[in-house]
Amino acid sequence: MANETVRIAIVGGGRTGAPLLEALSALPYIKLIGVEDRDANSTGARFALANDIFYTENASVLGAKADEIDLIIEVSGDPSVKPALKEAFRAQGNTGTIIVHDLVARLLMTLATGSDELVPSIHPHDRGIG
Repeated sequence: MANETVRIAIVGGGRTGAPLLEALSALPYIKLIGVEDRDANSTGARFALANDIFYTENASVLGAKADEIDLIIEVSGDPSVKPALKEAFRAQGNTGTIIVHDLVARLLMTLATGSDELVPSIHPHDRGIG
């Protein structure tokens, strides 16, 4: 489809999420719906606020925007966040938003940062769709 966009939220705006956020924001087929980071002074949080992108310090708040989000890229580094997001979406009956698998997020971050090596895993036990 012409002019199709992918609506993305990023959870974690620190050392790995911020470069990804900046790279994605430059692409015309990406619409950034929101950014979550517990630190309002993180690079990603400041970027979101400066660019009129929804910002929150609590990932579960993104659950209220679930019908606006196609993909969530969870790169917070906190192993409790991804299961909490999954549970929030299940409770709302949201079956459309995709929480990007760790390996895919790592690949995207590696491409965005131009690294010659795959960035380290944030969720080494994240397997499949569970």
